[in-house]
Amino acid sequence: MNAYVDANALVRHYLDVENRHQLEGFLVDPKSPVSWTVPVTDLLRFEVNNAIERMVFETRNGGAARVSMEMGLVAHSDFEADLTENCFLLRTPLTLTDIETEFDTLARRYTATHGFRTYDVIHVASALKLRCKRFLSFDAKANALAKLVGLKTL
Repeated sequence: MNAYVDANALVRHYLDVENRHQLEGFLVDPKSPVSWTVPVTDLLRFEVNNAIERMVFETRNGGAARVSMEMGLVAHSDFEADLTENCFLLRTPLTLTDIETEFDTLARRYTATHGFRTYDVIHVASALKLRCKRFLSFDAKANALAKLVGLKTL
């Protein structure tokens, strides 16, 4: 596995929203069907599915995102199809217990100084545990933590 892609990046990919084009070069190589194998843990899958629904909610309630219910259904369908087909997403068993050591180390070493959120630390700890070399996110804080531990970012 080469790249860990967090939920905000996957959601942008499946909803075809702002900055999606920045991911395409990392996810799909025009010369081959797949560039990276992207691990998807249960927690990441839960977060992606809920984030799609949240974008629909925000659209309905005057938010800046413009995601219809139909767009959300298509995004869910495409995401699940890619998981099922293992085309570039790979369901990867990883429990919180599996990343406990990495999480505790990162939190104790960096959070008091930089203010990282729990999910930032969980995703970077997951990337480290899965021995990923790249970390793809549109979240500045998550990217900052990834860089601190030597992962390549967008």
